Amino acid sequence: MPSMRAYLDDFGKITVFVSRNFYGGRSDGFYITSDKKYNSELVVNWIEELPTEIKYVLTGPTGLSFASQYMIREAHGLAVPLEYRLIVQTKQFNERFCYDGDDLGAVYHRMHTDFALWAPTASGVLLKVTQNGKVRAYSMNRTEKGVWRMSVIGDLKNATYVYLIERNGTIKESLDPYALSSTGNGKESAVIDLSEIEMITDNPLSGHISGTDAIIYETSVRDMTASPFTGTREHSTFGALSEEGTSLRNIPTGLDYLASLGVTHIQLLPVMDFATVDEYNPRKNYNWGYDPAQYLTPEGSYSSDPDDPYARVAELRAMVTALHKKGLRVNLDVVFNHMYSVEGSPFDNAVPYYYFRYNSNANPSNGSFCGNDFASEQPMARKYIVHVIRRIMEIYHVDGFRFDLMGLLDTETMNQIRKTALEINPDAMIYGEGWDMPTILPSDQRASIMNNAKMPGVGHFNDYFRDVIKGKTADDQKYDKGYATGDFGEAFNTLSALSANVLDTPYFKRFDEPAQSINSIETHDNSTAWDKMHSCCGNEDRATRQKRQKMLIALGIFGQGVPFIHAGMEFCGTKNDNSNSFNAGDDINQMDWLRAEINASIIEYTRKCIRLRHKYSGFRLKTAAEIREKLALSVSEGSVVFYDINHKANGIEQIRVMVNPSFDHRSYDFPEEYRVVLNTDGSASPDKSRHVELPPLCVIVCVR
Repeated sequence: MPSMRAYLDDFGKITVFVSRNFYGGRSDGFYITSDKKYNSELVVNWIEELPTEIKYVLTGPTGLSFASQYMIREAHGLAVPLEYRLIVQTKQFNERFCYDGDDLGAVYHRMHTDFALWAPTASGVLLKVTQNGKVRAYSMNRTEKGVWRMSVIGDLKNATYVYLIERNGTIKESLDPYALSSTGNGKESAVIDLSEIEMITDNPLSGHISGTDAIIYETSVRDMTASPFTGTREHSTFGALSEEGTSLRNIPTGLDYLASLGVTHIQLLPVMDFATVDEYNPRKNYNWGYDPAQYLTPEGSYSSDPDDPYARVAELRAMVTALHKKGLRVNLDVVFNHMYSVEGSPFDNAVPYYYFRYNSNANPSNGSFCGNDFASEQPMARKYIVHVIRRIMEIYHVDGFRFDLMGLLDTETMNQIRKTALEINPDAMIYGEGWDMPTILPSDQRASIMNNAKMPGVGHFNDYFRDVIKGKTADDQKYDKGYATGDFGEAFNTLSALSANVLDTPYFKRFDEPAQSINSIETHDNSTAWDKMHSCCGNEDRATRQKRQKMLIALGIFGQGVPFIHAGMEFCGTKNDNSNSFNAGDDINQMDWLRAEINASIIEYTRKCIRLRHKYSGFRLKTAAEIREKLALSVSEGSVVFYDINHKANGIEQIRVMVNPSFDHRSYDFPEEYRVVLNTDGSASPDKSRHVELPPLCVIVCVR
């Protein structure tokens, strides 16, 4: 512990800590000085006795220049740099330094490149550029709003660079938070000529896809082609997921498999730079990617050459293009709620204490349980997040975003993100995890599911849907059943879930509109549904659990709202009971094509359910008003759910979904004639009848 630390925490407020090992922590006075012969005495406002230090709160001058470096000197002659701390989170600081320009980062031109870094508390910034083995350094100029600038003459198309930032008495080498790419393992940021990337011609998708028309399929770039049975030339890369024509015997794999399912959107686990996989030796580490290091730089372990900054950018764009060519839209999973590490991040290097949340004692908020929370409510942090969303959409032409731990962000930021995304793509999907996490942001400002009414059009993963139908997911709740896994007491709650939780009493209302409900039975997190049934249905044989799996799939696809399918659920995917496989390796996480072959009939059942949802628009009602008007819901015989959709379209007047989660065979006679369009194996009947059989453990769909 140093003998003394000094912080500027507000205009006119300086906090000093003196170690008890230094004169018992006692000092008779404090002064502020600078290298420009500035000297002013500070007034001791109050003193607090701490176990190892004494804390002094001092009053000083309010007009300090943020372009200067100050020292705090105490009565015994000890002097330390004055660090800009909590002052950067004040309203007055933001009013003085918020920059509304859109030119931060490295902006390439053929004859010059303009560099701009927002670092208002820095006392100096040096730009170090490397090109063709030669290193040049440029002293940057401080300009308006604390933006440091330098224009470097010459063609820097293949140059890399870092910033050397002097602040708080130290010099930090830093990447550029606005950089579009970097060298391997984030050593240096790269200048990118985007005209090189624009030569990769995209395949724009025609047609309008609104929220409830979407069917989302979640997978990972690495997992989708990691298995050697995938048949791709390479594995676990952007390029591998771009390959066409791969299969295992009669089952398409990789890109062709995704295209065969009938889903509308592929949601990819994080593809932007993350910290814990060695980009040069990716097989030695595995991680899902929820440990962000750079937000605009694609992950190098997914590229053909991590040291070629253009490779990762071009190959991500080419992969999105390949998915678009197959008629698949692309949503990216983004992680703005925290970073892998505050220390050493480009944000902390540039403006310490600004981009992350701290309490009044300067202790970091940790609602993410990853050591830090990104301060999305700070104006320049919000501006950055919105900028990243815009640039990713412009460069890579992605179609939407899933926000990890979205409840840690603020509602205003999410609304600005959606507004920006819709300006670029009117069909853009914005949704995320609205869990209410214990961050220091006031609860009424959090982008949590309880505040969904403050974020119209933003979707939320509906844990009510998941827990009611499958059963709860936590390890200590793995024996808890849901409606489709054997708890008939959840039958009435299933009616609320199937109506996207938009109906009032007696149902549970959570959302204003159905597109806000993202209906996932399982995601990459927690156990797979199949593994959960090892616990909650462990006394049942495999054939019985396969029937339950099909029920889970059907209910997820036919419910109002937005269906969400986790990769592998359609073939009873297992992670060998690993409930948190974020770093468990390829053997656990990869697509198991042999298992897909064994369970090909369930994959085909899933395809038939998807085709039926596409065919009948009644499964895709757009508004809560339509759902209130057209849904008729009931429970029969204590366990059978009747889910009627009175929607005249597609040549029919009504859809009737019947769900039997029991072991009892049921049969029903109705006044009207119905035609079964989905039976236990997903097939349809050509005949109409007033009599409908409802076998055990199944979902039957009829129309009239």
